[in-house]
Order: sequence, then structure tokens, then C-alpha cells
Amino acid sequence: MIKAQIPVDEESRLKALYEYEILDTEAEKVFDDLTQLASDICEAPISLISLVDPQRQWFKSKYGIDVDSTERDIAFCSHTILQDQVFEIQNALLDERFYDNPLVTSDPNIRFYAGTPLVTPSGSTIGTLCVISDQPKKLTQTQINALKILGKEVIAQLELRLNNRKLATALKQQQIHNKNLEELKKEADTANTLKGRFLANMSHELRTPLHGILNLAEFGLAETSNIEKDNALKSILSSANILSNIVNDILDFSKIEAGKLNIENINFNLSEVINNVINPLMKQATDKGIKFIPSIDKNIATTLKGDPVRISQILNNLCSNAIKFTQQGQVEFKVTVKENSLNTQNIVFEIIDTGIGISKAAQQNLFKEFHQADSSTSRKYGGTGLGLSICTKLSSLMNGKINFTSKEDKGSVFTYQQSFETSELDGLLKPNKEITDLQGCTILVAEDNKVNQVVVSKMLQAHNAKVIFTENGKDCVDYFFANHVDLIFMDIQMPVMDGVQATKIIRAQQTGKTTPIIAMTANTMKQDIEHYLDIGMDGYLTKPFNKEHLNSLLNVYNPKNSNLKNLAVKVSNPNITSERKLKQICNELKKLIPNADRVSLWLFNHDYTAINSLICLDEKNEIVSNAVLKAEDFPAYFDYILDHKVLDASDARNHGITKNFTKVYFEPSNIYSLLDYIYFIDNKPLGVICCESVGSKISWSHADKLSLIKVADVTTLFLSKRLKSS
Repeated sequence: MIKAQIPVDEESRLKALYEYEILDTEAEKVFDDLTQLASDICEAPISLISLVDPQRQWFKSKYGIDVDSTERDIAFCSHTILQDQVFEIQNALLDERFYDNPLVTSDPNIRFYAGTPLVTPSGSTIGTLCVISDQPKKLTQTQINALKILGKEVIAQLELRLNNRKLATALKQQQIHNKNLEELKKEADTANTLKGRFLANMSHELRTPLHGILNLAEFGLAETSNIEKDNALKSILSSANILSNIVNDILDFSKIEAGKLNIENINFNLSEVINNVINPLMKQATDKGIKFIPSIDKNIATTLKGDPVRISQILNNLCSNAIKFTQQGQVEFKVTVKENSLNTQNIVFEIIDTGIGISKAAQQNLFKEFHQADSSTSRKYGGTGLGLSICTKLSSLMNGKINFTSKEDKGSVFTYQQSFETSELDGLLKPNKEITDLQGCTILVAEDNKVNQVVVSKMLQAHNAKVIFTENGKDCVDYFFANHVDLIFMDIQMPVMDGVQATKIIRAQQTGKTTPIIAMTANTMKQDIEHYLDIGMDGYLTKPFNKEHLNSLLNVYNPKNSNLKNLAVKVSNPNITSERKLKQICNELKKLIPNADRVSLWLFNHDYTAINSLICLDEKNEIVSNAVLKAEDFPAYFDYILDHKVLDASDARNHGITKNFTKVYFEPSNIYSLLDYIYFIDNKPLGVICCESVGSKISWSHADKLSLIKVADVTTLFLSKRLKSS
């Protein structure tokens, strides 16, 4: 017996067979009719529809025989699937391939066999339609043609089944799709209704404090006594804070939905955060005639790791809501350490009120955006319907959880649970940055808004600068070319000529190449800021203005510190390569900090598991790059630099903090003392500036640290413009 070879297309052949999903299925009359017809036409007692899988030939239909399958190795059909035409054996005893085959020497005693290949539309042969007899025989040409036609009909029936199944699946998917569309339409209709209600409520919420600010300002101007004016100013400030909170809610919600809200993980004092939440709420509750009762667990660790701003936001929202919806009785604020281990504390914040409670119907949608208990809630109590939604999303981002229980007219209990990593390190080292003195310097400000002019004037006067105002871009350009100016603050949107066009005109002239231009803008989108920097602006100050950011900009572009200012201007120049800018920053560090033999700039990767060297200027002023420090190799160092801003290790080998950074870090580089400064962008740790003393111990001076901070401002400016290649 000679076994048939495996077809060269076996893999695709089997794939085509399996696609029909026909193997091991029940008998079907349509196929049984075809086998009986083949038997009658070919005058053979046995007829089969045989499908060949990896191990067997299985009979979808059989006529004149009772078995369901046979082994593939002995199957005549295994030979047939290798053929293009009808495969006919007239007398198996005379064929060396089959004379000793078990199917020939025993039941069913095959002597005659004829099979036509079952070929799919894609060209794969999945089996045969065959006729068998225990007597030698030869088919006529008419019988051969009929067998071929019947074989094609078998494939046609299989294709029909397959297409019907595909159609049924498509119809089912279409039904599911239609159902999903209906559900989406319902959700969209509900969302549109909610958003419509939200926008109407938002309009009311925005107009209310704006109305108060405008009217109180008029009353304040009309008042003659200082007491009344002070009262008006306090009320204006209160309305402005309400307005600011509403805007912040909208911005936070947008950032969370876009997945662009950054969560910090820094050292902080939870007790300080809680006290800052409690103090204003005490007055709010007292003014309303209810009690506000805080109870703080004394076992809370001094220093925890997390995001103090977002934690404060959650606690303030939950406590404010409790006071808002409590007309009489009290609000309890309990903080308890639920679990305490060596490195973590699981803390539970409970806010328990005796207020109006929440109906069962309203509870289902309480944490969804744009929802409030009912339409009367916003009219009576105010609010955007975003607060609780933001809080739950913030807690989730920090791996915390907010739950509540409530009974209508009985009060509510909100529970916020959060696990914090504890820190045994000393307190945060926050170097105090000196206020930049600009005595004798002239700053040109292009700003058309009178209120913003007053704000900018007072902020810059605190730095002793002479301030000149123009109210549009054209006047700014005219004044600049006619007078000496040390620094320009440029509003973006102005009449006559905007800040972008004015900047382009100034930069086009040789006299405007080196004067720093700072954008003043309410546009905080990344693409807007990048556009301002790309057209030649050197930095940006967002509205409302931040004093610390302003001081950093003035520090960098201080006309009285020409070296640093010139460096910053070069860093802002898009025509200078990144490599050259990095080297200039390192050279400036060496000038400002003479004891630093080796200086380097490092950048964290996205998950803070490593820090990569952008550039290192060594003790021979040679550039070394591509170094990488991994957190797993230097865990103590990474823990420290991510928790602190400044690391001053006068003797790196013996210093109490750095001695655990392992010899692998210090000895190969011959480091004896180091001074590191971690720099941030948008409150996110970005990298480290490292000054090292090679071969000798150094005590770093206060001036060294201040110089490092100043260069850090330039470095941050450089990296905020993105690392561009030439």
C-alpha cells in the first residue's frame, strides 16, 4: 500500500474546509439525494461525500455503507484530492497502490473506485464525491461527466449553507447594531437634554457672580467711606472666587474627559491640607447657623505622597456640598486611619450631614456629569452639576473611591477612601527664589484691557521696573523702534494689530533680534503656545497671571544679568540646534558655579523608571551623552530626587542621604560632591540638572544654589519649547 502525499496547500485547504463548519454534523437530505443519484447513475452500490481532515475522511453523506469515517492514510479519497479530474481505479487488486489496502483485503472489499474532487471557489480541494463497488468496473464518459456535475452541486450546496450562515450572522449583527443605535440615540437625546439644562444652569451660574461683580464695582466707586469700599471689594472678591470655581470645574472636566489631567505624586502634609479646607468652611457653616465638627485622627503620618491639590479639591467639594444642603443641625468631618503599615496608610474621610438627603431616583445619577438631584436644586442651591462627577473621576485617577448613603430628609454620609504611601524623608526642600530686581529697566507692555493694565503694572512695579503701556500691536512696534526697551510683554488679541503680527515685525528687524518678547495670553492650548514660541516669542504668561511664573521669566530675561539673558534668548532662537543650546546651558553653569567640574542635564522617561542624559560636559569640557540611570539600580537616589527640589551632598560618599546611593553611582565617575536641582513643567517633574565636583570635596554656597535655580529656569524654558533638532 502506498500512502497519499500531503497536499502542498494543506494549511489553506483545511482552512477552507473548516470555514464550512460541516464536519461532524447531522445527515441532510439534500446531500443524501446527491449520493443516491451518483450511485444510480454510475451503477455502483456505494456512494459517499467524503471530507478529508488531518486524520480521517469523514462522510457527510453515505449510501450503501454504515461506517461514518475511515483513517486518512488508507483512504482512496486522500489520493483523489491530489487530482484535477475524476480519479478512477478499475481494479484495485491490480494497482500497486491499493492491492494490499485494508479496504481492499477486507470489508468493504473495494475493487472499483471513482471519485471527483470537491473544489471550492477559491481553488481548495476539501474532499470528494465518490462511487465504490466490490466488482471491477469502468465508467462511461457520460457517467464521468455526471459525477463531475454532481460534485459541483455538492460544493454549491456547501456554499449556499455558508452564505446563508454569513447572511444570518450579518442580519444578527445588523439587529444588534440597530439596537445599539437606538440605545445610543436615547443616550444622545438624554445627554442633549441634560446639556441643554446644564447650559441654561451654567448661564445662570456665570451671570450671577458677574452681575454681582459689575454692580458691586459701581457701588464701590459711588461709596465715600473706606469701610463701605472695603466691604464692596470683599464682596467682589467673593463673587470672583465663585466665578473662578465654576470656570475651574469646566476646565477640569474637559481635561479629565480628554485624558490630559496630570496627577502628582509628591510629598505633602495632609494635616496642612485638611486645615486649609476646614478654616474657610468653619465660617461658611457659622454664617449659616449650623455646626461644622471636624475630627482628625492623630495617627496620620506627617508626610504622605500624593496630589495635595486634588485631594483638597475633593474634600472641599464634599464638605461644601454638605454645608450647602444642610439647613439645620450639623456637618461632621471625620478623618480616620483605617489601615496602617510600614509604608502605607489607608485613610477614610467621612462627611456626615443632617441635610435634605437624596431621593432614591436621584441617587442613581448622582455621580454623572451635568446631573443634580432635580431641576429645582440648581435654582435653589446653585452649582454646575459637575462637582461630584469631577471628584469621583479624580479619586479614581488616584486609585481612591467615593461612596455614599443617604435618606431623603434625613441627611447623607459621603465616604472618600484613599491609600497613601508614607515617607520617612525629611520635609520638602523648597528654595526661596529671590524677587528679581529690575531697577533701571524698561518694560514695554502691549495690552488693550484697562483692568489687565492695572494688574500688570502693579506686578511689575513690585520688581522696580519702569513700565510703558501701549494699547495695540502697531503702537507697540512704533514705540519699540523709537525707544530703548529691555523686555516686551505682548498681549495676543488686540485691535488694529494683534500680538502675533507685531512680534513678526519686530523679529524681522535687526534691532528686534535680541529683545525678549513674552506672550500674555488666555489661550492655554498646547498648539497655541507652540505657535507663539515658533514665531519668535521667548516665553509666555497665562491669564490670570501667576506671580511665581512671572518672577521666573523676569529672572531669566533680567537685562541686568546679560549672560543669562543672552543665553535665554539663544535658547529661544529656533535656528540654533538643540545640541548647541544644551552645551551653552552647561557652559553657563560652569561659569556661574566655578566649583562644578562636571555638569549634566537629565530627562526622566514617562514613568520615572529611568533618567536619560541629554548632555554631560565633563571636567575636560568634553561632551559625554547617552548615559542612563535606572531606578531599579539606584532606588534611594530616585526616591530622593522625586521628593525634593534640591539635593546638596557636599561629600557624596559620606553624606547621610547619599551614602546609600551605592558605590556604583559615585566611584566610577570619581564624584566626591554633588549639587542636583530637579526642574518642573506644569508641576510635573521633568528632569535634573547635576553639578558635580570631581576628585575633591566641595561645600556648595548659597550663591551656587541660586545660580543653579536661575539656569534651571532657562533649562525649563528650553525643554518647554520641545527638544528640536536642527
